[in-house]
Amino acid sequence: MTEQDYFAELHRLRQLEESENDKAAECRLESLYGIKPVRLQWYIEKARYEWKIKGAVQEAFHILADKGWHIAPYPGIKELTQLYMDLVSSYQDIQDMQRHKLLYLGICGSPTKEDENWLVEINEQFCRSKSDFLKNTESETEIYNLLGFYFMFHNNVMFFLLSAYMRKTNTAFPAGREWFLQFVNSGFLSENLAVESKTSFIIVEDETSDGLDEEIACYILQQFQKQIYRIKPPIPLEVPHEVDLKDTAAIGLDAMSVSDNVHTIYPATIICKGEELGDNREYLLNVLIRDELKDKFAVVLTSGILMDNLCCQTVLKKNLERLYNFMSPALESQMVFGWTGDYLAYISQIHDTDAAVLLNTPSETAYSIIVPARNSSSTLRYTLMTCLNQRYKGKYEIVLSDNSTPGNTEVYQLYKEIDDPRIKYYRTPREYNLSRSFEFAFLHTKGEFLLSLGSDDALLPWALEVLDDIRTRYPDEDIIQWERGFYAWPGFNGGQQNQFVIPRKYRKGEFCLKYVDQQNYLASILSDSDKMYLLPNLYLNSGCKRDYLKTILSKTGRLFDGICQDIYMGIVNVSINKKILNICYPLAIAGMAGESMGARANRVYALKEEEMEFLNDLKKTANLGGYCASPYERLMPEVTTDKSSLYNCILRMIARGNIAESDLEYIDFRKWFLELYTYLDIRDPLYDKKLHYFRYTASLHGGEFLKWFDETIYRNAWKPRLLNEEKLAGRRKKKSYTEGQNPFGGQTLDASRYHVRNIYEAAVLFEKLSGL
Repeated sequence: MTEQDYFAELHRLRQLEESENDKAAECRLESLYGIKPVRLQWYIEKARYEWKIKGAVQEAFHILADKGWHIAPYPGIKELTQLYMDLVSSYQDIQDMQRHKLLYLGICGSPTKEDENWLVEINEQFCRSKSDFLKNTESETEIYNLLGFYFMFHNNVMFFLLSAYMRKTNTAFPAGREWFLQFVNSGFLSENLAVESKTSFIIVEDETSDGLDEEIACYILQQFQKQIYRIKPPIPLEVPHEVDLKDTAAIGLDAMSVSDNVHTIYPATIICKGEELGDNREYLLNVLIRDELKDKFAVVLTSGILMDNLCCQTVLKKNLERLYNFMSPALESQMVFGWTGDYLAYISQIHDTDAAVLLNTPSETAYSIIVPARNSSSTLRYTLMTCLNQRYKGKYEIVLSDNSTPGNTEVYQLYKEIDDPRIKYYRTPREYNLSRSFEFAFLHTKGEFLLSLGSDDALLPWALEVLDDIRTRYPDEDIIQWERGFYAWPGFNGGQQNQFVIPRKYRKGEFCLKYVDQQNYLASILSDSDKMYLLPNLYLNSGCKRDYLKTILSKTGRLFDGICQDIYMGIVNVSINKKILNICYPLAIAGMAGESMGARANRVYALKEEEMEFLNDLKKTANLGGYCASPYERLMPEVTTDKSSLYNCILRMIARGNIAESDLEYIDFRKWFLELYTYLDIRDPLYDKKLHYFRYTASLHGGEFLKWFDETIYRNAWKPRLLNEEKLAGRRKKKSYTEGQNPFGGQTLDASRYHVRNIYEAAVLFEKLSGL
């Protein structure tokens, strides 16, 4: 079947539906679903069928959920928008209909004359609604009108602020809109908005703004007794000779006016002899944080466009971060939020503790083995057994950080059952993503040297003993890296289960120490992305002095800040260290169990019930301390694979200023796109959406790059294929590895032949076969 045939069949389906030949339409719909990839237009026809023929409106919404993205005017988006509007009309929800229409018109590029007139009219109505609210802030009519407009224009942040004001004034919130209050880091905004929070707010007004949103935000924040700094658009300032922009920041602060807790500041656009030298907003923000804010920390509100611009300024790269996700270029003029100032103050709120105190607490023991866990007692039991089974005779602790879902006590019960004083148990104050979970655990350590494992990994019996020997000989090394084995637990990834790997032939006590320099690491991963597993990632294959966390903070402005805790830390470490000491000796085994968070994050989803539960779990853990991509990271699509995370983390280091922006020209983005494209699975229900996200990110690289993308990837990606699911299922069950010896004297084998059923038994087998 050709792509043309595919769409012709979809057209015939529409005709069958209109003739009410529902049985034939349903059969052909299901038959066409077997052709992969499933296009957005198929989901539209399926949803239309459920609605028109079967009257199942909710099922139609369920089918369409998350299938499209108003990021660009790609095929099917117009039809998707219209169907959503039709479905919503059955609820008589005019505001939601207009919201979908505005989303589409924001990206379509060529609206009809009728649509243009409608846009002018509704924007004028919106502007009047803002003015009317400011004139009569206690009027429920004006509050409801304005809330409706913020919903229609998809302005989550202003909608959120106004809804908080409604709660404070006991104004009833409209039913059915609660979902609009849920977005990445909405919990952060909520906690800082609370009256008891003393956090200051900085509002930076975009020069393209009418100033009304900023005025409304100021008024609402005043009701919550907030200290507010409102930075107005820059005003021209003529100077007789060239000046350093940073030296002009004090002028704006000296002229700052104060009224009702609102500090109004006017930045300047510096002009010398008719030439613009730039504006000084970033320097003004920097001085404001350093000299004016009591806690050296504030929430920033500004447009998405201006937030990205400020985040990319050299002086702010390490102390300003956007916390509201990019959703569409059409929505970037809307208000977003972020934090600025002291990172430790930011994460102190997330972790419900004083992070600076924890970071500066003196060490009390030699080693901390860090094991974050989440609903994982079945594998964790054996990981802890390997940590307790150490030959080392000195003092060490096992920091068990429990990030389980509320009400789940299985990790705690296991801790109580084992009852070993070396295990120090901590419960996270809220549910975290992986990076925040590791950050919380690292902050609670008391060891001089830190190493971490997942709750399905193993520490080999000689690990601490060897580390103690090396650290005695090399006391000045902040980081030490080592080798690791691999074990796939029963049930993991079909044909990979029971795979057991000893990387090479080892001799007891022969550590083969060497330094690997920064350029070697970077060149390796840029030439072969599979080398990312050789990065010193402070997880499984490397550890660090506890004081080194302060070095990471001073160099990057963050601790565990990336999309994933391991690859991100690997990129951080090679970015800020000229060389790193390597031990060619195994100290750990990387375990991979089917329910590990890492494995689940890299899985292709068919959106079944258990997989939807996992995706909802990810959203839940992003409520406070959630990851948000920088403008640099948005140059690449995120497809939840290790390679995708690698490229993301490299770009994040450019965002932080630890890798030079000029190095972008050395990145082979075509190679990166080709590699990530191979991870798209045509069986994925979100394939259409993801591929168009790929195309949007490709467009950010310019017309020539987009032309290459279309010719090399996009046009070939849509070839319809009928898959043999039985054959694919059989292939997944077939053993995916070959047993035998490798060129380095190591070996790969099936651990089940040795009756190995868990990571502890895998560690015992490693000890036996290696002779170490």
